[in-house]
Amino acid sequence: MQQRLPQNKQQQAQRVFTASEVAEFEYCPLTWWHQQFEPLAQADTEELFARLVELEHDHGPQAPGLPEYQVGEQLLLRRGAFDEGRQQHIDHADEVEEIEAERVEVVHSSDRARALGRVAFVLLLVALALIVISALVTLLAR
Repeated sequence: MQQRLPQNKQQQAQRVFTASEVAEFEYCPLTWWHQQFEPLAQADTEELFARLVELEHDHGPQAPGLPEYQVGEQLLLRRGAFDEGRQQHIDHADEVEEIEAERVEVVHSSDRARALGRVAFVLLLVALALIVISALVTLLAR
C-alpha cells in the first residue's frame, strides 16, 4: 500500500510552473531546459552525487521519479561513459604510438642497411679498380 503524503508535502514535491515559464518552454524547450538545469549540467561529479543524495533524503522513494534526479543520474552515467571512452581513446593512441615507434626503428635500421650496402659497393668498386691498376702496372713493368 502506498502511503499518501500530507497535503503540504505533496505541494513541496510538485513543482509549480509560472505562466512565463510555460511560455518560455513553448517558445524554445531547449533554452528553457538550459535555464532550468544548466547549473546541474555544469556541476562536477561530486556535486551531482551530493544533489542526488539530497533529493533522496528530501523526497524518499519518490526521488528517482523527479526530473532533476533523472537529469543528474543521466549526467553521471554519461560522464562515466565519457571517461570510459576517453580511456579507450588514450589506450588506442598509446598503441598507435608504440607501433609508429617500432616502424621508425625498422625504417632506421633499413636505412642503415642501405647505407652499409652502398659503402660495401663503393669499397668493392675501389678494390676492383686497384686490382685492375695493379694488373696494368704489372703488365707495363714487364
